[in-house]
Amino acid sequence: MKKFLLLLSILALFLSCSGDKEENILTAALSSEPSTLDVAVNTALVGRVIAVGNIYEKLLVLDEKGEIREELCTSWALEDGGKRLSFRIREGVLFSNGSPMDSEDVLLSMNRWLDKYQTASDMVGGERFYISEDGEVEIASESPLALFPYLIAHAPQQAVITSKEAIEEEREDGLITKIIGTGPYRLSEWIPQSRIVLERNGSHKSYAESSSGVWGEKKAGFEKIVYEFVPDSVTRRIGLESGQFDFINDAMSEDYPFYRDSDKLSLLEGGESGSIAIIFNKKEGLGKDISFRRGVSLSLDKERVMKACYGNEGYSIHSDYMEREQGAWKVDSPDPYSPFDERRADELLSGYRGREVRILTSNLSNMDKMALEVGRKLEERGLKVRIDALDWASMMERRKDPNAWDILISAFSSVPLPLMKSYLMPSFPGWIEDEVYQEVRRLSLSSTIEEAGRVWKEIQEMLYGYVPVIIPGHYITAYASSSSLEGVICQNGFFFWNSERKK
Repeated sequence: MKKFLLLLSILALFLSCSGDKEENILTAALSSEPSTLDVAVNTALVGRVIAVGNIYEKLLVLDEKGEIREELCTSWALEDGGKRLSFRIREGVLFSNGSPMDSEDVLLSMNRWLDKYQTASDMVGGERFYISEDGEVEIASESPLALFPYLIAHAPQQAVITSKEAIEEEREDGLITKIIGTGPYRLSEWIPQSRIVLERNGSHKSYAESSSGVWGEKKAGFEKIVYEFVPDSVTRRIGLESGQFDFINDAMSEDYPFYRDSDKLSLLEGGESGSIAIIFNKKEGLGKDISFRRGVSLSLDKERVMKACYGNEGYSIHSDYMEREQGAWKVDSPDPYSPFDERRADELLSGYRGREVRILTSNLSNMDKMALEVGRKLEERGLKVRIDALDWASMMERRKDPNAWDILISAFSSVPLPLMKSYLMPSFPGWIEDEVYQEVRRLSLSSTIEEAGRVWKEIQEMLYGYVPVIIPGHYITAYASSSSLEGVICQNGFFFWNSERKK
């Protein structure tokens, strides 16, 4: 009997310890998996929400008000009439492998970013970062650099700082395989098509005592963060209800009332977090013809396109490329090819009847339903439609081939500058013509944000007529979590470093 009681005591102790350990693990179910965590190359939001801020940090970040704040630098300055940008690098910072971060690591990381990100390289006229005599990391250009800090703080391809060791061991395909950063977490495990696990980085030291959005104090409240890849929205919701998951992304709008009424679950809503873009292939095929592009735009009821994906809520309708919260970029002029107009569409598309239109998209988060709605309207105009709805990774690969598609439907997260819109870059699938890109680049010559706003309005009006893409609307991202999970940062994504579970 004594042995039996002893065994029961040991078992109770084991279960108690096991429970404590499990309570210190956050599990998030994500709708897609990143193809890589090399975020200086990859533009996918899912890679950024896992890696940026958690694993990697940057010289500058944007706080919750959109203002530039220091992260891995203690100060920065625009000098020489705004044509030289300098950074005083933060001392005492350690990488997750225990090695100290120094100016050379920053220099190599920033120059690698310039190599990978055409928009940044073009803005500085092909110049490179260098280390000044007093140890600051600087870059100088013949053009004003007033907008350049915004690229560093928040670009689709992120200006993260990694170690010299990681950069020197870059693969032949240009990707980094050693994921080494200075953030509060480090990569522990990656099982493809299953999960990514981050564990607390004991080398991390917070650089501030307060926080605002993604800027400031970072406390790794959970021992581990487990990101499980669950493409099916129903499976994500059931897992959240059962307690298998603490958090899910891409909450479906039809589930919003359920989350709002639940005592155990919470709905996390924000403003316009990004846009849906219907991108034309302007290198090969039908998309090269501006009449075709204009005709397709006039064929679409933009509300029906957005509703096909999001249901009755979770989006707003306007054709501006930038989100409405970004007041500096608001364009009051109407888009002449945005209204649904079947008569004008028939006139523009009459010469394409019987031609096949190839629509490429992902089966992620109902984007394939958008493709069906677009295809239906084009079939009404007499065109033949082929839809390729692939998993996210396969779509990302297929979109690189200009002979594989005519129209691409994808989602793009919010960015602080129009220059950061990937589809406005000649190298990005869609392949905007160089003369149009040069017009867009006029933004980089602006000396102030106010001047840039005025220039952008002119550029947006030009793009309305050129129709490189159609913006049917902007999505309002919503996530769902256990009501016991507190402190999730929702700012151009979702981040957990200051989150904790209520006891």
